[in-house]
Amino acid sequence: MTQLLLDPQRIDRALERALAPSLDAIGTTHTCSAIQAAVGTLDGQRYHRAIGRTSFEPGALSVSPETPFDIASVTKALVGATLAMQAIDRGLADWHAPLCELFAPWRQHPDPRAAQVTFLQLLNHTSGLPAWHKYYLEYPLSPSPKRAEHTRRDVVARICQTPLCGDPGGIYAYSDLGYILLASVLEAIFEKPLAEVARAQIFLPLQLQHTDYVWAARGDTPLTGAAATERCELRGGVVKGSVHDENTEIIGGVSCHAGVFSTADDLLRFGLHLLAIDHGEEVDAALVSRETLHFAWSEQAAMAGGNHRGGWDTPSGATSSAGRGFLPATTVGHLGFTGTSLWLEREKGVVSVLLTNRVYPTRENARIKAARIDFQEAVLPPSPLAQNP
Repeated sequence: MTQLLLDPQRIDRALERALAPSLDAIGTTHTCSAIQAAVGTLDGQRYHRAIGRTSFEPGALSVSPETPFDIASVTKALVGATLAMQAIDRGLADWHAPLCELFAPWRQHPDPRAAQVTFLQLLNHTSGLPAWHKYYLEYPLSPSPKRAEHTRRDVVARICQTPLCGDPGGIYAYSDLGYILLASVLEAIFEKPLAEVARAQIFLPLQLQHTDYVWAARGDTPLTGAAATERCELRGGVVKGSVHDENTEIIGGVSCHAGVFSTADDLLRFGLHLLAIDHGEEVDAALVSRETLHFAWSEQAAMAGGNHRGGWDTPSGATSSAGRGFLPATTVGHLGFTGTSLWLEREKGVVSVLLTNRVYPTRENARIKAARIDFQEAVLPPSPLAQNP
């Protein structure tokens, strides 16, 4: 493990550059109204910061370390990937198991190629399913629990009939549809609702005290004090404490592609737990085995030129949001549409978490990428060679 010395003042400056002083500044000169950040290393260094306000609406609160943030697609790594690895460790599934053996409704897919889709291909976005569909325009938003369950079943049935956009394993498409389907696959494997499995097998064992779904069927109500997300015309106001992703909202707030609320400190605990397993350290109540984790994070878990592996992303592109210090060969993580990110640098033993509400008041805010890079490079500066290629 390479020695690293965190610079709190440098990280502070990056976060303060992103924090907006007013509503009008968001998306023009600054990025968001609310920020939590947490950084940790396997050798015990820590950084924690919570700044800003949950919104600029009346009654908004100052951000604290306990303020819940909608982590959006970071849910894919936290829940989807972790439960998939647990299923493999327990002998309930295999990376290369045909999806039709794990989930009976997939057998009804009209394309003969669908029989070739594997569990791993669903996780690494090479199943052939397309990226996205606006189901939320066809079903009621803010549904009753009964209506949400009806919608969920209908949406999953439709995904199981959705035309494939290419050969399984031969085409890469970052697919929310695949992870909506994954939620139902995992429920079939564990024979319990996804929110119950995630709480029992991830959140409680790691003592993630501020991490959970907002699941109406359980009687959950919107989280008080959560960072606001979008001023949504379809939903009649500012979304706060309920899931921002509309497709997750119509199916009851619980999915593998979005739905979890968390804090930077909880995600740091999760990331450090996995890094400790990766490094062969003794951990209490390990969530997954080292062997399974290593495969999930390996190049062998990627296909079709994609940058996703077994439920986790890797830095990609000329200017990755992970920053130049987090090298593609040694880094895994995930981004979330609401302005969130979790990156793990395996060689240096570093976990970096950034939570923002960059979709408030509107998702039309492109400043998040620069803010992410600024933060990541404050945590782990690029080498002199990367700075001066």
